[in-house]
Amino acid sequence: MTGIGLISRRYARALAEYSAGLGEETMVYDQLLPLSEHYDYVPLLRETVLSPLVSSGEKAAAISALFGEEGPCRSLRDFIRMLLRHRREAYFYFILHSFIELYRERHHLKEAVLTTAVPLGDSVREMIRKQMQDSCGCTVDVSVRIDPGIIGGFVFRMEDTFIDASVASQLRTLRQRLGSNPSKKI
Repeated sequence: MTGIGLISRRYARALAEYSAGLGEETMVYDQLLPLSEHYDYVPLLRETVLSPLVSSGEKAAAISALFGEEGPCRSLRDFIRMLLRHRREAYFYFILHSFIELYRERHHLKEAVLTTAVPLGDSVREMIRKQMQDSCGCTVDVSVRIDPGIIGGFVFRMEDTFIDASVASQLRTLRQRLGSNPSKKI
């Protein structure tokens, strides 16, 4: 394991233990999921956290602002302050993802993504979630994404499982089989 991975895993483990001791481990997980997405897609947040020109207090305030009026839970707030006090903000991104991974391991939680061309009803999503839970023996969180580009059908991904039952994929396969000779018959 590299230095960054080792450090981020240790800090993530410390956050997990601290938050579990306060009974906030699930709350920290729930708060870190959207924060990890913000950190991935909002360059200004990354720049603020990594900037040597921004004080620790301003960094803490910028991160806390992402949690709305309530702010982060106590264990997460304390952890962010400690991280900034020890000048470990360069590892912040890696710690976020290490904690999420650690939490999922500890709670036997897997994340799945179901992509469809049109929105699905909650009953269909629940049926898929239940079916996956029964087959893998763990808790499955299914997030649904809409992509009209798949035309119809669905694309399902969970860890190493990938099912592409989309119309777009079937059309691509058909085009490849026909090749450049359109007069071929199927």
